[in-house]
Amino acid sequence: MRAICVFSVIFYHLGIFSGGSIDIFFVISGFLITGIITRKRAEGTFSLKDFYIKRIRRIFPMLLLVTTIVLAVGYFVMLPDDLENMAESVVATNFFNNNLLFYLTERSYWAAAAQFKPLLHTWTLAIEEQFYLLYPLFLLLFKNNKPFSRYCWP
Repeated sequence: MRAICVFSVIFYHLGIFSGGSIDIFFVISGFLITGIITRKRAEGTFSLKDFYIKRIRRIFPMLLLVTTIVLAVGYFVMLPDDLENMAESVVATNFFNNNLLFYLTERSYWAAAAQFKPLLHTWTLAIEEQFYLLYPLFLLLFKNNKPFSRYCWP
């Protein structure tokens, strides 16, 4: 399913396909995270600390590599105003708030000229990481609520 999503997004950006499938990424991620949490909870091995450490270890190395490369290339090819905007985007990306930055500065994903926003695509990563941050807390908060818990815990 992920491959279908990736190809549909690529085809969308190439003008071959009329719609992206980013929403499927979110559904897959939610499904996988819910499965991980409920399985570990049923086994009695779920730990918020371990959950967050695994997410950090999985995401941060590549994220820091990409943002470092983008900054280095941007330093040589961008004008000062564009470089400043990109630096803001790097900070927002590293704190998983790029979706909020683009909303506050651009008001639309399509309003920004992509060549001046090399981290534009990271808004989806921000949403996913915000989900990873809040969703486990939400599930744990409602685990003892009888009507709700039957949907979350086996």
